Amino acid sequence: MVKINYDFLEIDHIVEFRKDSTVFAAARENGCGHLRIFLIHTSTGNVYTRNGRAESWEELLGTDKSSVIARITSARASVPVYRVNGSTHLAAGGSGAY
Repeated sequence: MVKINYDFLEIDHIVEFRKDSTVFAAARENGCGHLRIFLIHTSTGNVYTRNGRAESWEELLGTDKSSVIARITSARASVPVYRVNGSTHLAAGGSGAY
C-alpha cells in the first residue's frame, strides 16, 4: 500500500449537506491524478476517506486529518462549493425515512 501525501491534493469540488453537518470533497492526487473522496462530519470533526478497493470508509487521524481539513478550507475560495439543504441519507439513495 502506497502512503498518500495529503498535502498535495488538488480539491475539485465540495458538497455541504447542512441537515447532517457533513461535507463531501472530491480531490485529485497531485502527480498521479487518482480521485480521492472525503467525508467530514463538521459536528464531530471526524474525517473519512473512501477506499474503493475495500469498499469502505477509513477514518483519517493526526497529520493526515489536519492536512485534508487545511486543503479543503483553503480550496473553498477557488473551487465550486455546492450547498444542499437535504441530508446525505437521501443523496445516497435512501428512502427518506429514518
